[in-house]
Amino acid sequence: MTMKIETFEQLPFGASVSDLDCATVEAGQLDELRLAIHRHQLLVIPRQQHLTPKQEVAFYRGLNREAASVWRDQVNNPWEVYKVEQGNKAGTYQVPDEPGVLVLGKGKINHYGLKVTLGGERGAYGKERGSQVLGGGALQWHIDGTFYDQDPCRYTQMRCIEAPSGEGHWVAYNDESGDRLWCEAGSTAFASGRLAFELMPEAQQQACLQSRVHYLSHPFQSSYTLGNSDNGLRAIDGAAEQAWLDGAEPVPKPLEDPLAKIYPLVWTCPVTGRQALMPHPRCLHSLETGSADSRRMFGIVESRNQIEAWMRPAIAAPRVYAHPWKAGDLVIWDNRSTWHSATGKLSGEDRRVMHLTAYDSREPPTCVV
Repeated sequence: MTMKIETFEQLPFGASVSDLDCATVEAGQLDELRLAIHRHQLLVIPRQQHLTPKQEVAFYRGLNREAASVWRDQVNNPWEVYKVEQGNKAGTYQVPDEPGVLVLGKGKINHYGLKVTLGGERGAYGKERGSQVLGGGALQWHIDGTFYDQDPCRYTQMRCIEAPSGEGHWVAYNDESGDRLWCEAGSTAFASGRLAFELMPEAQQQACLQSRVHYLSHPFQSSYTLGNSDNGLRAIDGAAEQAWLDGAEPVPKPLEDPLAKIYPLVWTCPVTGRQALMPHPRCLHSLETGSADSRRMFGIVESRNQIEAWMRPAIAAPRVYAHPWKAGDLVIWDNRSTWHSATGKLSGEDRRVMHLTAYDSREPPTCVV
């Protein structure tokens, strides 16, 4: 059979792939899939129940030729080490014989040498508003990567081992739009950074093309205790917000930490040349805008508010794809043009077992104007 790639109907991004076995993929198919990821931003490949962890990693690395170190490595990634030291509250574990696969979800498992309970104290997606995202809540739009020392993943891959059987739910953004997003149980939501950029007026696009984002030192540790806005776009920091309201927000300065990252606000796809708005809201130190001879750094709250305003149109419910997982689904997406989020709220009885494969990149994202 010949592999088929079909675009999603009534969505501005995404495609499904049929008649493909990821365990025996051929070189020509890898080239076609790699191009499709950049064109469509996200691919859904069903019926991959039979893959072993080593086959998952081989498929991912066949597509991602610039893969460097394992992103969610619980031995060498300082943020992952920190989470383990805090008691591994998210309850995620690397497969012992294949550290390129992280197992996450909810429930007790005996799985490739792991006899553990997934989900930790958060009940992974349990509780009324709980989620595996930092700060609780149902949503936290983000890009995969450390945003410190290493550069963010080119692609992220997830495979469903066991899908939850419970009922879906509405996620309310709780803003003036009245937007609500329907999510099947345990689904993962995706939004397009390309669409976010393309929806902007031209003057706003030009401003974004001249903007950079300064990221915090050890950003996830720094923001560990902060909550999230209901739309998942902004970290909630009461003390900083009060200082901003009082007109006393400090003017930030560039960090002296050589491992702290500064990336363009807009990332250019090296294959298609299309632009995508790609900030990581939770990791912000400051937004910097302006021309080369007249630049301004925004305070943290003003930066968060501006980023939220720019990202918000792309997460309008009709523009979001919330993938309803089925056992055997493998989804791989362009982590440099797509945002994603967990969606929360599994029942106490529900189980969810997922594999995640993502490697840090050898190259930083760039913006070509």
